[in-house]
Amino acid sequence: MHRSLPILLLIGLLILFRALAAAVPEAMPNFQPVAALFFCGALMAGGWRGFLIPLAAWIISYPLPAIFQSGPVTDPFIFGSTLLAFAVTFLLGKSLSTRSMPALLIGSLTAALSFHLITNGAAWLFDPRYAKTLAGLLQSLWTGATGAPLPSWVFLRNFAAANLLFTWIVLSARICLPQLSIASPASSTPAH
Repeated sequence: MHRSLPILLLIGLLILFRALAAAVPEAMPNFQPVAALFFCGALMAGGWRGFLIPLAAWIISYPLPAIFQSGPVTDPFIFGSTLLAFAVTFLLGKSLSTRSMPALLIGSLTAALSFHLITNGAAWLFDPRYAKTLAGLLQSLWTGATGAPLPSWVFLRNFAAANLLFTWIVLSARICLPQLSIASPASSTPAH
């Protein structure tokens, strides 16, 4: 049980915030630990386990917004671009795994920006509400679709803040409690 505790905590944290965000989306839209779990998963688990564990939690929690909101998100382009953005987030975390805490926090902000560019770029490509021009791309990245309740930059701001906060929490816990690493003892490396 001791070794599985970090995994259960990560999954529980993700599901809790996904449910809260879905239940009251206007309170803090897109303030979720999802990307931070992918970013930190690369630091805490050996091999692809750091990707597969948050992926499993994300897939389990994926239907939660549909329970509280209008319906399920079944668009394969949304699912695919989100999965691609999580993979980039994981690889960015992996590439920074031996860096200092400040570099990792900057990396978490970079991951949030990359996530926004990938997912909103895909929305621009595949959503007919956006003109397939530079102005349409900028609309997707900054203001969002016409009639959207909130501009895209609000989602980016909240996503970046959440990614920074939850990355800091996970990394601080890892430094204070090194046994929280879910990597095998032979493959774990200390945080710098």
